[in-house]
Amino acid sequence: MRNNGYVSELRQLIRLASPLLVAHLLTTAISTVDTLMSGRYHANDLAAVAIGNSIWLPASLLISGLLIASTSMVARFHGARDQGAIVTTVQQSTWLSLAVALPVMLLLLNVGPLLEWLQVDGKLRTITRGYLSAIATGVPAMALFSSLRSFSEGMGRTRPFMSSSCFVFLLNIPLNYALIYGRWGMPELGGVGCGWATAICLWLHALIMIGFTSRCEYYEGVAWYRHWQRPRWSTISHVLQLGAPIALAVVAEASIFSTIALLLSPLGATVVAGHQIALTVSHIIFMIPLALSQAITIRVGHFLGRGDQGHANFVVRSGFVGAALVSLSTASLILLLRETIVGWFSTDHAVQALAMGLFFWMALYQIPDQLQITANAALRAYQDSHTPLLLILFSYWGVALPLGFVLARTDWLAEPLAAEGFWMALVAGLSMTCLLLGSRLFVVARRPVHTYQG
Repeated sequence: MRNNGYVSELRQLIRLASPLLVAHLLTTAISTVDTLMSGRYHANDLAAVAIGNSIWLPASLLISGLLIASTSMVARFHGARDQGAIVTTVQQSTWLSLAVALPVMLLLLNVGPLLEWLQVDGKLRTITRGYLSAIATGVPAMALFSSLRSFSEGMGRTRPFMSSSCFVFLLNIPLNYALIYGRWGMPELGGVGCGWATAICLWLHALIMIGFTSRCEYYEGVAWYRHWQRPRWSTISHVLQLGAPIALAVVAEASIFSTIALLLSPLGATVVAGHQIALTVSHIIFMIPLALSQAITIRVGHFLGRGDQGHANFVVRSGFVGAALVSLSTASLILLLRETIVGWFSTDHAVQALAMGLFFWMALYQIPDQLQITANAALRAYQDSHTPLLLILFSYWGVALPLGFVLARTDWLAEPLAAEGFWMALVAGLSMTCLLLGSRLFVVARRPVHTYQG
């Protein structure tokens, strides 16, 4: 196709991705507000909330990651104009997400033995248990929200997620203030109040999404809530088979950074602080390719559902062009602005020097990271998830983490490089992931597609 074809497709991807980017940034901002407000109340509450989040985050990613499969399936059925299959997928995905929510709730309500095993201080343990018990009341709402968000995005409607995130972000601040500090007649709960604010926001998220998705005219007449079906194992198993590897891959990608932080903790506060600054900035930048990749999954799935595999593959090529342009831009900005950005986080010269060194490796891995995200997004649209999971586990946990430990903590290859060793290994691991997922996509995209019938 001519260049204007790429421009036109990139515009469509940007149209879908922009609301998702705003929503992800607002979600990140909510967790930042939680950290700031609990920290100003007491250091123990800040620590307890941080410990609680380290347990809650993987659990929440498990639910939301599982429902990525539903987005892909709805996009396919939307392209095929099969409204009945869309309704079946949404309702059965909702049953599945609620079923997964139950063990998550039980874990959060009975986290005491885990905290004891982790040898968490007794004072922090009490606050953490209260914080997670409060969040547990919002888990069913999160499950429902995730299912309806997948429906909305699969239909090509990404603004509802942005709108609900904006409303919840604005409400989260006064809720935190009232419940943490005991204002406006509310009890003073400290870090536990932060958990209750989160639970309330999860329910508001779900209610707002119900309101949006109930507008049939906005979703081409699809009424997901009518003629509610009993659990149907044939559909649930298909969502589970596709979604479980995706969810595990999401958790594996997110948890490797937490593992690196734990492995760096014995090296001192300066090393940990420098790593945390680089990690925070990297996480914010990651929102851009994440939003673009979700848009790619939606567009590719839509055209596959229409039986237009040629255009679906063109969307993939356009996505790679967009990812390459974004990665070059972010890499350049990281190198140009790293001194200024690091200065926002710390005035300690040793921390600044270490963080700026890590920014170089962060800039270097932008290209392979964003290209592998694009390849993975396209594979999800092709409903290929088992092999990508194995490739991701091998690249991250089989290559990057062991190599990082050797470079950072041992003198087997050279003098120990501390945090820099792990970031060098991340470049190697992400480059390998990019090559492996790209090769897998090349194979999968050449096969004829058979659309699953729900």
